[in-house]
Formats: sequence, C-alpha cells, structure tokens
Amino acid sequence: MACLDAKYFVLVLLVVQNTCLVLLMRYSRTRPGTMYLGSTAVCCDEAMKLITCLGIITSTYYLKKRNNNSGGGAEYSQLNSSDADADSKKLDDGFDEFDDDDVGDGHDTNSTQLNQSNQTFREYLREQLQFDFRMGGLALLYTVQKNLLYVAISNLDAAVFQVTYQAKILTTALFSVLLLKRKLSRQKIGGLLLLTMGVALVQLDKVEDNASKSYQEQNRWAGVLAVLGACCTSGFGGVYFELVLKPHQADSTGPPPSVWAKNVQLSTFAFIIALITAFIKDHKVILSDGFFQGYSPLVLLVITLEAGGGLVVAAVIKYADNILKSFATAVSIVTSTIVSMWVFGFIVSKLFIQGSLLVFVAIGLYSRTEGASNSSTTDRTEEEAPSSRSDKRLPAQTSEIAMMNVNSRRSSDVLQRV
Repeated sequence: MACLDAKYFVLVLLVVQNTCLVLLMRYSRTRPGTMYLGSTAVCCDEAMKLITCLGIITSTYYLKKRNNNSGGGAEYSQLNSSDADADSKKLDDGFDEFDDDDVGDGHDTNSTQLNQSNQTFREYLREQLQFDFRMGGLALLYTVQKNLLYVAISNLDAAVFQVTYQAKILTTALFSVLLLKRKLSRQKIGGLLLLTMGVALVQLDKVEDNASKSYQEQNRWAGVLAVLGACCTSGFGGVYFELVLKPHQADSTGPPPSVWAKNVQLSTFAFIIALITAFIKDHKVILSDGFFQGYSPLVLLVITLEAGGGLVVAAVIKYADNILKSFATAVSIVTSTIVSMWVFGFIVSKLFIQGSLLVFVAIGLYSRTEGASNSSTTDRTEEEAPSSRSDKRLPAQTSEIAMMNVNSRRSSDVLQRV
C-alpha cells in the first residue's frame, strides 16, 4: 500500500514539475523588460545541480559514519549504480522482473562501503568521484540541448513546445537502430509513425495566428528547428553513452560510484562547457550588462525547477513504470494547454487537438509492454543484453540528477536536466 501511494505521489510530482517548468519558462521568456540570457541560466542550472549533488554525497558520508559508529549497519544507504540499473531497467524496458544478481551485487557493494568505518572523507570522495573525461562528450550534448530548449520555448507556445518535444522518442529510436543495430517491433514502429503524424499536424496548424501574446520577438521556425535539434541531442546522448561510456564502465573494477557522484562528474563538465558557451555566444552582452542581467525571483524559480527536475526523475525511476510516466506526460501536456488558454490566450485549433491525440496514442503504444509474442521476445533479448547491465545515464532530457539512468539504454526516451 505504501509503495502504491509513493507511486502516485511521484506521478503527481512529475506532472506538477513538468507543467510548472514549461509554463514558467515560457512566461519568463515572453514578459516585458530586459530578457535574461538562456546561456547563463544553463550555467546556473549546472552549478546548482553540482552543489546539490556534492551536498548529498557529503551528508551521505556522515550519515553512514554515524550509523556505523552506532552499530546500526546499513540503514543509511546511498543509491548506487547497481540498484539504479535494476530500477531503471524496469522503467525503460517496461518489464516487471529483473535479475536478482543485479540487486544483490548492489547491496553487497553498499554493505562493503558501509563497513569501512575508518574511511576518511577524502578517501570516500576519491572512491566516489572516479572522473572519466569521456563524460565530457555527454555533457557537451546536454549543454547544447538545454541551450536549444531555451531558444525553443522562447519562440513556441508551451503546449506546442511540449507536443513537438515528444519527437525525442523518434530520434532516440532512430539512433538506436542506426548505431546500435537494435530491432523495433511492429508495435513500436506503429507508435513512431503515429508520433510523426501527430507532430506534423501540430506544425501544420496556423501557430502564428493562435499563438499567445509575447513582448519579445518570436520566430516560429527558429523555435521548431531548436526543439528538433534538442530532440536529436537527447536521442544521440543515450546512444553515445552506450557506445563510448558503458563498455568502459563494464570493464571497471571496484564498487560503482553512486548516482549523485556520476552527476557530479556530468555537472562539472557541463558547467565548464556552459560557461565557455555563454562567453562565446553572449560575451558582448555579458560584458556590457552583466552575467545576471534580467534575473528575478521568477528566473531563479525556473532555474531551480530545471535543476530539481533530476531529483524527480530519480524518484520516477525508483517508483514508476513506463505506462505511468506516459500518462504523466499526457496529463502535463493537457494541463499546459489549458493553462496557456486561460493565462496566455493560446487558441486551441482542431489540428492541434488531432495532432495531440495522435501523440498521446503514440506514446502509450510505444511505452506499452508487449505480450509474449516472438517479436516481443526478440526485443527483450536485444534490450536485456549483458552489455547493458551496468549502465548509468542521465536524459535530458534532458535532463536532471539521474538522466544517465534514463537515457543510455533507451529506445523510448519519453524529462528531465535540462
């Protein structure tokens, strides 16, 4: 009963976070006055996540140490790679079962760490923060993705943006087929075709005539191209992890670092890349008007929601499954549409409704666990290959504290970071 309550609490939390983030981000990019720079917002987002993850790692160490000194055993445990892999495996593939070996290895590793009561904080950090410079490639992809999302939401209504952004499912599937040689069942192919038709219908609509009022200059096609670019980086990010990072992690020895430690790695690289990007792209404006120009409590709230989205993703991985996550996505889009109509004056047309319905059906069809058919068995064999046992990843996406858990093995990248 408690697990069921947690599942629906996480579902509500995901809907609220997604809806509030998109609506507040749209409002912050269309209000009158000096506009803040999206590139600097990405820097602040990564810095906030980096500080949060370091804080979690530090508090976990002292909780473990205090618990060991009191003889309490392994009561305080930090989410490690093996536990997260088992949970994300259930989420990404839509299966209810997972190998006991995966879970057992995670607990054994955690118990070993907890029994090292004499381990200093420096040794603990050295053990956890096993930096891999190839993580910089993933950080680059997600930094580009977040900058593109700011461009997209600045030029598209919240509802149009959310529907179009579901094309990341299509790009992830295409990259998985082309680069990872994965096979898709007829059901998934049908879902992808419906998704493409739905997104196309939404774009065929007279968006300029139905758009909400904006005090900033807007370019519809710039927004469409930006969101499609973000979909491509989201899809390629997961494939990059499988091709480059996952084989290296499978061969590594010793206990796997925690989710938060992996996010420290990703956020460190992403913050450096985002800072360089900001000064390359907007150095004149930054030097003349300042790094934090246009910032307000609203902007800080948007950045906090974006950074905190990863924590929600981590909770979703732990408690929810693909069907619930798809339902949350649909509810978020409907809620954003209704609020956009009442608050921003967005006009809902027949084409938008038809396209959105096709996208909802496509998401449900693509995320649905298939029956015990031959094609389903083939897909399960492909998706549960031994090479995917030890992956750790962060969407989008995305973003997000646990994006590595969501994107690496995904052919259905249904978000996060940010």
